[in-house]
Amino acid sequence: MLSPLSCHACFSLGLFLSCLKYLRFVALALLLLSGCTKQPSGPISPDTVGQKSTTVVDNQTPPKLAFEDITAASGINSTYRNGEETNLFSIAESIGGGVGVLDYDLSGTLDLLFPTGGSITKDQPLSGLPMTLWRSDSEMRFTESSVAARVDKSNLYTHGVAIADIDNDGFPDVLVTGYRGLQLFYNMGDGTFQECAAEKGAASNLWNTSAAFGDFDNDGLVDIYIASYVDWSWQKNPSCLGNSPKGIDVCTPQQFTGENDLIFWNQGDGTFTATDSSNGLVPEGKGLGVIAADFDQDSKLDIYVANDTTNNFLYMNQGGRKLRESGVIAGCAMDHLGVPNGSMGVAIFDYDSDRKPDIFVTNYERETFAVYRNEGLGNFRCISERTGITALGLLYVGFGTVSGDFMCKGREDLVVSNGHVMRYPGSGTREQEAMYIEGTSKGKLVLHSFGPESYFSEGHTGRGVVAPDLNRDGLLDLVFSHVNQPATLLRNVSKTKGTWLKIQLIGTKVNRDAIGAQVVVKTNRGQHFRSIIGGGSYLSQGDYVLHWGFGEGELPLEASISWGDGTTENIPSLNPNTQLTIVQPWRN
Repeated sequence: MLSPLSCHACFSLGLFLSCLKYLRFVALALLLLSGCTKQPSGPISPDTVGQKSTTVVDNQTPPKLAFEDITAASGINSTYRNGEETNLFSIAESIGGGVGVLDYDLSGTLDLLFPTGGSITKDQPLSGLPMTLWRSDSEMRFTESSVAARVDKSNLYTHGVAIADIDNDGFPDVLVTGYRGLQLFYNMGDGTFQECAAEKGAASNLWNTSAAFGDFDNDGLVDIYIASYVDWSWQKNPSCLGNSPKGIDVCTPQQFTGENDLIFWNQGDGTFTATDSSNGLVPEGKGLGVIAADFDQDSKLDIYVANDTTNNFLYMNQGGRKLRESGVIAGCAMDHLGVPNGSMGVAIFDYDSDRKPDIFVTNYERETFAVYRNEGLGNFRCISERTGITALGLLYVGFGTVSGDFMCKGREDLVVSNGHVMRYPGSGTREQEAMYIEGTSKGKLVLHSFGPESYFSEGHTGRGVVAPDLNRDGLLDLVFSHVNQPATLLRNVSKTKGTWLKIQLIGTKVNRDAIGAQVVVKTNRGQHFRSIIGGGSYLSQGDYVLHWGFGEGELPLEASISWGDGTTENIPSLNPNTQLTIVQPWRN
């Protein structure tokens, strides 16, 4: 049964819902989480909520990185279908789907949402399959709520998901991308969503892939950047040579013209208006990945787009809804050989601990992954060879990627989801191992080896990946999406002697999710930088809570927040193994 409230009507409840949500966020701000040492999975006792747990350190146990596949035990059962069983070998099969992280009902635990693709029939419009939404009802145990939340109805062949609070009412809303369409699910605040894309002006007839929310005009409301892929249809469907029994395979993007990306500007009345060429967008990019961050740290949110076989875009925000594309000049449009790559996924990390956001990009086979070091003032240097990332080999087809301190050691690592797009690859395999790439104190990025029983030692048709702390124990977990294989949930069971800190920012003058804000935590040994990003990975959206790990003996002392609107704030007297919720002060 559909909600009797229309999208316009739901805004009339804004004042009541805002008060209700503010009280719930205040309650969440009092939550102190358990220590960085892994605890047995199980329900949270009401007697322990709000209590601080101490970390028990076993000095006899050496640190060890480990993940446990708990997909079956978690209850999650979601598979992205690309429709390849009809053996039509269309390029639509190659894109896949992502995963989104959100607390849609403000229960205090993180839920998961998966686009699920659709089916392909010759000379017919692509048809969609229902998305799946999984509500966390205890630590890392989930119940499907797709029907109850009203996100199960879809005729869109889906790919990506982006999540943000579009009207600053405290409840996260969901944007879903797909072939020739978008869906915008407005959170009604009662555990249900209402699809409002057309009514709110967020409509597109392009092939939409990744999306990123961000306040690109600094008016306190999130806008939407949409990456678009290529101009494919059954009328533009060449037959491409390949190794299949039919002698054909999926065509490469070089066979098609790229489509134009979009920006939807938030008008503040619950509606969006689409951009035009006067905003500075470059046409025909073949976009697959997108991330929004303040790269030059001028309190204006910038955009990086990973394009497939064409130059990657770097849009530097000029203010006044004006963007300047400067990828080539800035040094992050091509690889270390000056060649455009088949780029898919993108992540932000502070590679050299200089408190500036560096860029990591995953690429196609026979190309290496790319590291672009931020030189400041919107300039980058491709340092892939220097980091050792080029030694990982040329057989991988990289998609989703995330950064994080999974071991609480004081340095960020990278995780990459791999899988071939060709049905019958001429080199390598279709199912490929995911990568865990360690950042070392000497500036090298080194592939970590796992035992044969690990998820990282098995082949998958990987696409999206996110790294939320699902059981709130201070260690980042992993969720992977695949093509025609069930999604996988990995619980982080690493042995570590380190500690952690998490900070959730709530904007008042800036957008409520504080996308674009940057935080530096000062410790007794140095400083650690994090940035709240929009988009990232591949077709996916992680949560907006910032996470830091600290090595043994390192203690957080204070945090410096740059809110993204030019205002700053200092948070003194930090304690390890806690999560803080910080509301932006109302001040001039």
